[in-house]
Amino acid sequence: MNHDNRDARFDAAMRQLHGTATERISGRTRLQLQQLPRTASPARPASRRFGWPLAASFAAVLALMVGLQLRHEPLPLPATPATTAVADSGEDIDLALDENPDLYLWLASNDAYALAME
Repeated sequence: MNHDNRDARFDAAMRQLHGTATERISGRTRLQLQQLPRTASPARPASRRFGWPLAASFAAVLALMVGLQLRHEPLPLPATPATTAVADSGEDIDLALDENPDLYLWLASNDAYALAME
């Protein structure tokens, strides 16, 4: 509550100070301040006139540069080997796994889990 009271006193003091300052302004200065918005020129400076088109052009050039960087050239195809290996049938793979049952024991162990988590 004390804080609100202090703010209200400060606000009242500033309003009073502003009132006395505006009463002391000369008539000539008041007239100039009143006419200033009417006499302001509507022409904008060159920096404001070309601001948006310049920014849009810069953004377009930047987008073009990024697009050109992201465009990938097609990679050359690797040469095909003269002989192709005969694909193993599914039975050959099953036979190889059946010959070594320790693989399944290792897969169920904690070592395999720890290796997979690394």
